[in-house]
Amino acid sequence: MRRGVDPAEAELLAWLGTDPTRLLGEGGEARVFALDTARVVRVHRAGTDPSRVAARTALLDELAGGECALPALPFAIPHVLEVRERAGRLLSIEARLPGRDMMQALDGIRGEAREALVRSYLEAAARVGDLPLLRPTFGDLIAKRPLRRDRFRDYLRDRAAVGLARVGWDVDPEALARALPEPDRGALVHMDLFPGNVLVEGERVTAVLDFSVVSLFGDRRLDPLAATAYLAPEITPAASARDVRIAREWLASRGLGDWLVAATRWLAAFWCPAVDDARLHGWCRRILLQGDSDPA
Repeated sequence: MRRGVDPAEAELLAWLGTDPTRLLGEGGEARVFALDTARVVRVHRAGTDPSRVAARTALLDELAGGECALPALPFAIPHVLEVRERAGRLLSIEARLPGRDMMQALDGIRGEAREALVRSYLEAAARVGDLPLLRPTFGDLIAKRPLRRDRFRDYLRDRAAVGLARVGWDVDPEALARALPEPDRGALVHMDLFPGNVLVEGERVTAVLDFSVVSLFGDRRLDPLAATAYLAPEITPAASARDVRIAREWLASRGLGDWLVAATRWLAAFWCPAVDDARLHGWCRRILLQGDSDPA
């Protein structure tokens, strides 16, 4: 649920030449408002660590630096034009990307066009790993205290253990990690690629948003698996059982279907500390404690 704009934030938006009615979206780290047809402003939460904003900006610059790889992608990614500070708040001025929120689009699209959109969503998730990125170890990219390991399964185990310990759930992180494959090589993993972080036009994904503190260097297969898992009703209320079937068929056609349950369980361990998000935390509880690993 979107929270209201406080007077200080409203004053900040007025200084930028915009207002609260131009809210485009929000997440745990920031709220995004339109400035004009070419730019948006990402208003970071009060108290945001400047080093985190700088690390995100540097990551996006690095991803945009692959002149051969990036233009071949069928979608745009965020580009930070400048970072400002005003009244103690950090502001990222970014290029405005084409399309509208897929979460909203799902409410008004039906039939073959909807099926094509779901497939485009999975294809975009699978292409994130094409963005140019190289790291010597697997793990967190821009976390303040990053967890990194030489083997991806070791990262999966230890990251799951951290999440489970925070909520006190008796689930074996070693078993969660062992159920997933070890990649031949590492690649960028978005980790939060659900319809709320995707822009679309018609039946096609036009932009992937919100590369953030949860993004990591790991197994690129995790993003399409996560994109399917996130079609759960707690995360994407507009998704239908048919959408999930289309996504599963897409995974099966790419040889990924056998990993969906294992990936869903690991993702639930990853997200379970998000106790302030009741719907997401409820999904984690359903998956791990109630033994229901079906996204539908």
